[in-house]
Amino acid sequence: MGTGNKGNSKYYRSVGQNILITSSKYQYKDGYFGVNSVHGGSRTRNITASDNLDAAVDFYNKIAYGGKENVLNDNTSITRMADGTVVTMRKKSTSDGTPVVEINIKPSSHTGGLKGQKIHFVCEESK
Repeated sequence: MGTGNKGNSKYYRSVGQNILITSSKYQYKDGYFGVNSVHGGSRTRNITASDNLDAAVDFYNKIAYGGKENVLNDNTSITRMADGTVVTMRKKSTSDGTPVVEINIKPSSHTGGLKGQKIHFVCEESK
């Protein structure tokens, strides 16, 4: 952990390079993934999935591919990308208990149009 690039990428990558591999599966539009959450402005997003933890881990692995990852504990991992973006994965958020991926682009030099956001992965409701 903390050595090499996430996903065994040969290159230290920027978050902008990972939008294409992530956007095809996770509702990407106008710099945001998912849909607006009722609990915040456009920066707080929701992605619905049948297995929300699996979806969150898959999303995190794609958006953070090629970054330098630091696993803090069983719940939290932080990946720094080549452009300065910081991607944080928490398997269980403190606000609502859902898995969450936060993308901090403030220090970024190559976002590829991506905007800063916090994405909660929520379970599909049974019908």
